Amino acid sequence: MDFAEQYGPWAVIAGASEGLGAAFGDECAQRGCNVVLIARRASLLDETARGIRDRHGVETREIVADLSRADIGEIVASATDDLDVGLFIYNAAFAAQGLFVDTPLDDHLFSIAMNVTTPTVLAHALGRKMRDRGRGGIVLVSSGAAHGGMKIFTTYAAGKAYELILGEGLWDELRDSGVDALGYVVGATATPTFEKSTEADAAKATNARTPAQVAAQLFEVLGTGPRGYSHPGDEERARAGAARPRAEVVAATGEMISEIWH
Repeated sequence: MDFAEQYGPWAVIAGASEGLGAAFGDECAQRGCNVVLIARRASLLDETARGIRDRHGVETREIVADLSRADIGEIVASATDDLDVGLFIYNAAFAAQGLFVDTPLDDHLFSIAMNVTTPTVLAHALGRKMRDRGRGGIVLVSSGAAHGGMKIFTTYAAGKAYELILGEGLWDELRDSGVDALGYVVGATATPTFEKSTEADAAKATNARTPAQVAAQLFEVLGTGPRGYSHPGDEERARAGAARPRAEVVAATGEMISEIWH
């Protein structure tokens, strides 16, 4: 079974207007899948969809929506009910920045909606259909931040840990149904948002990969296990960190983040 037979004919990508989400759309289209792109910025989303159609000759559908909305499940279900969706990639994220108790609670709750609630809602709705048809794939895009508590980005790291573990659990539950699930750990990536962030200069020194490289790597690891990594060497570093005392790891991460953030 080729890629489009296993994961097509439609792929749904949440957080798809630019950067990594747009690159995922290109990779899916290059492999013969039509793509549904979800994001809140209509003009940018339309431009991305048009580029994918022009480059690959596939169909696209755009859903302009704020992924933090409480009714996002109904919005996506209504817009895709007539489509045979074989792949779901959740790429959206939000990182509340600042000391936890000094950061507005609404920022933390928005982060939880984007990184925890919405991927749960959409994976539940789209995953059920894939299970019933006996094929498909679910990718929850996580981060190296998922490997431990992180000061300044507390709810972001916690949310990405949730996505990673949810992806692993879905891998075990759905694999006998012909559905491949994956928690995809993405390292430093030179997206437009990343380039504007306070971490950009420091992370460039760690050899940030391009969105195209990270997107291509996803399809090298999808179907190989519950967890995949976008950057060479990240898995070994994660294992090394897991073997160290937690206080040591979390404190070292916090020191690094503090230097970058200030």
